[in-house]
Amino acid sequence: MSYVPYSVYQPLTKNEVTLLRKKQFEKWEHYFLNPIQIGQKHTEFTEVRDVILQSWNRSKEYQDLNPMIEGSVKNISDEELKEIRKKNEVFHLAEPVLKQAGQELSDENHVLLFCDSDGIIIDNYGNHSVSRNIGNSVNANNGAQWSERWAGTNAIGTSIILKQPIQIFSSEHFSYNCHEWVCSSAPILDPLTNELLGVINLSTTANSFHYLSMMKTIGLVNQIERILFHNYYQVREMMQNIYIEAISKWKNQIVILCNSKGKILKINNDTQINEITSLMSVTVENNECTTKKEWEDEVTLHGSQYRAIHKKIFWYDRFIGFISILEKKSRLSHSTTIHNHFAKYSFQSLIGNSEEFKRTIHLAQVAASSDSNVLITGDSGTGKELVANAIHQASNRFDHPFIALNCAAIPKDLLPSELFGYVAGAFTGANPKGSIGKFELANKGTLFLDELGDMPLELQVQLLRVIQEQEIIRIGDKIRTPIDVRVIAATNKNLVEEIQMGKFRKDLYYRLNVIQIELPSLRRRSEDIPLLAEYFVQKLSVKKHHGPHHITAEAMGILKNYSWPGNIRELENVVEYAVNFSANGIITPESLPMHFHNQQTLPINSVSINPVKQAELDWIIQALKRSQMNVTDAAKELKMSRSTLYRKLKKMGYDMKSLK
Repeated sequence: MSYVPYSVYQPLTKNEVTLLRKKQFEKWEHYFLNPIQIGQKHTEFTEVRDVILQSWNRSKEYQDLNPMIEGSVKNISDEELKEIRKKNEVFHLAEPVLKQAGQELSDENHVLLFCDSDGIIIDNYGNHSVSRNIGNSVNANNGAQWSERWAGTNAIGTSIILKQPIQIFSSEHFSYNCHEWVCSSAPILDPLTNELLGVINLSTTANSFHYLSMMKTIGLVNQIERILFHNYYQVREMMQNIYIEAISKWKNQIVILCNSKGKILKINNDTQINEITSLMSVTVENNECTTKKEWEDEVTLHGSQYRAIHKKIFWYDRFIGFISILEKKSRLSHSTTIHNHFAKYSFQSLIGNSEEFKRTIHLAQVAASSDSNVLITGDSGTGKELVANAIHQASNRFDHPFIALNCAAIPKDLLPSELFGYVAGAFTGANPKGSIGKFELANKGTLFLDELGDMPLELQVQLLRVIQEQEIIRIGDKIRTPIDVRVIAATNKNLVEEIQMGKFRKDLYYRLNVIQIELPSLRRRSEDIPLLAEYFVQKLSVKKHHGPHHITAEAMGILKNYSWPGNIRELENVVEYAVNFSANGIITPESLPMHFHNQQTLPINSVSINPVKQAELDWIIQALKRSQMNVTDAAKELKMSRSTLYRKLKKMGYDMKSLK
């Protein structure tokens, strides 16, 4: 069975086209004006392709169709078309390919049609004159339905039936009015399920027919299907990340990932899989019409009551699935595990490829392999707590608690009780049952003391004793409780300077500073900014259950040239702002906070210098911009002395006063 006419596998002259059309019209006229029983093969129709004859037979079965119809006899309303176009994900993904093809065809005598799986024309591209002609002559307008049911034999409708590419030449069409046209169609199939998603159609007048039209149509479909495959890979990756995040957060509950139909894609507990499968189907049926993105209900499994939390997942504003968490009611009031204080991040959570960052991570991995105390230093927002999490996660204490305490966030009067705990009646307002301190909670595990430089001197003495002796005494108690705790401390202060000023104890510093890890500021690892920005974009897509979002090259350029005084924390906040203010998921310069639009540029030097010196000057100026004109930081990044930096600038016609 051939889906392309035998006689058009090679270029035809105008006379050959005319003769072919005449011959085919005779067959069409004889078939439709001299009725034959459907399915009967007459010798006079042996030259009609089987695929066409079968379609003619199908078209004849529709009582309200006749060969003299204009073309399509069914149109949907403008409102219906607008809604279908809005919800058609394939159309939005294919649009760049369609527009490019339309520009290429604008000077050719062809029109390109994109149709959905029902044969409805969503949009048209190409030569405007041809578009008007085919619209007026056979109703190939946006919103017209070109399935065989409403137009008889035609490339779009027959391709839908066959799920194969097909070319309909002139009088092979069911409709007499369509005999002026040659149409080539190919179905767009789901790369994973082979489901029909839409149809691409390329039409031209018979006199302008080109034998490569079919190949062009198939080529466009191949491009679109490659985009779909890449898109589906992103969808599956996003859903996988949502599932991983959920099972990490809800360690003791049943976590289920489903597609939009309620089919279970992943589950962390399959002991009651049959009951849960039925439950998910009912969940979809009960909530398929709801506009809520998150809802709760109560369910029964194996005679036990569960609270069910359901969260929808969206992709290009399309509902693609949901995550469900089933929490047993008896677990709501108390924990059934020894502890719930797990490290949230691993070394895989730390993003960066810069050499300085790699050296830092290597040092942290060495720290993870030992049991020594660690001191993490660096500016605020550089990710000190993430590194502490990763060290614990990779250590032999990973299965025990990871407890974090911000020393600057607790009033100094309450800090001892937070660290060491207290017994009943230890002080006015205390819990009558007493309280366990962070050291006891972290037993066998890791205690992370953030902002250690803000700890009062008098408490530093007690902390030193606990670290040395590995035992604590609760406030108001006399009993010594042995503990086994590894301490990881962090600060954004220079503790050596703090010691010189009498604000920090030297003995505590040396007790904690067994392994020191200094985290570089973001401006010292600017090559990691694109990686981090893209990571935060993907993280937000997972968090919001809505994607995708993309950063344009212009917006990324602005991010790379910003100085980032707030470091990675500031970058994450800026990306979240940009995601919220992005248009159709595209982050442009306009999506960024206002102060990014007001960045001042450095003055331009009028001194003529050679290209090599100009490149060196640009290198220096970019480092100054990233360091907010801090010469010491810029010189450190450039691996040169301050005096060398000043000398180079002066030689090239700059001075720091004019730059500032």
